[in-house]
Amino acid sequence: MLAGNQSFIFDAGSGGIHKLGRMGFPMGHVQGAFLTHLHSDHIDGLGQLLMMAWIGQNGFRAEPLPVYGPEGTEIVVGGFNAAYSLDRGYRIAHHGPDIAKPEGYGGRAVEILLPDEPSASKIVYDQDGVRITAIRVNHHSVSPAFGYRIDYKDRSISLSGDTIYHPGFATASEGVDVMFHEALNSEMVTRMADTLSGSGRDVTAKLLRDAMEDHSSPEDAARAASEAGATELIYYHIVPPLPAKALSQIWLGDAKSVFSGKVTLGEDGMLISLPAGSTKIIRSRKF
Repeated sequence: MLAGNQSFIFDAGSGGIHKLGRMGFPMGHVQGAFLTHLHSDHIDGLGQLLMMAWIGQNGFRAEPLPVYGPEGTEIVVGGFNAAYSLDRGYRIAHHGPDIAKPEGYGGRAVEILLPDEPSASKIVYDQDGVRITAIRVNHHSVSPAFGYRIDYKDRSISLSGDTIYHPGFATASEGVDVMFHEALNSEMVTRMADTLSGSGRDVTAKLLRDAMEDHSSPEDAARAASEAGATELIYYHIVPPLPAKALSQIWLGDAKSVFSGKVTLGEDGMLISLPAGSTKIIRSRKF
């Protein structure tokens, strides 16, 4: 997310940092990273993020990158700091301490504590016009898990993180311009699991069936957007991945009958711009 002169990254899944680099994201000037939860697919790119924030794109950080997240974030960040510690020494020796500033290496965990209540939320960042609110969500098998709301000037977005339908997220997202919400089509996943079981791949089939307990349906996400009064709903973390756009309407199911605003399926390289002082939502592609 870019807001004025500030930039932030939400979650760090494998490959995401590389794709942000292709989009020209100012990795060396990131103010903070925010984790929704600590499942591996949301944190396994954190090492690359910390490295790029340290010495990437002329950043020359003089302090570790703040990494905000739920309880356990300190363990995760500490692990990545330790794993990259040898590389830290190599780069300081190679590039010199003026470029690879020793004091700027790695991450600094900022654990967010929210009460275990359905409607729990609190502001966790409020600087230079950017306000970021952490929102308790329900990822079923992972707790705690958060969504986030970001406000800048007169524009706002919310990001669900991984969650089943959660009324508290809809409430905290009231009036956002864009809601980014994850979703899983259970009918498609069930067919995949049944096919795997039929070919003797019962373990993989169970993993797919288990995943259905942790995620919202496309209609659930549409319900959250409708209840929040969002202007637009953008799906991300789409399960299963869709190999062809022709499958989009099948994957959406009845979502468009639940939410009357614009519905978009997010894709890598997509940029959504919300100009301040306007109600415009501008979509473009960076690759």
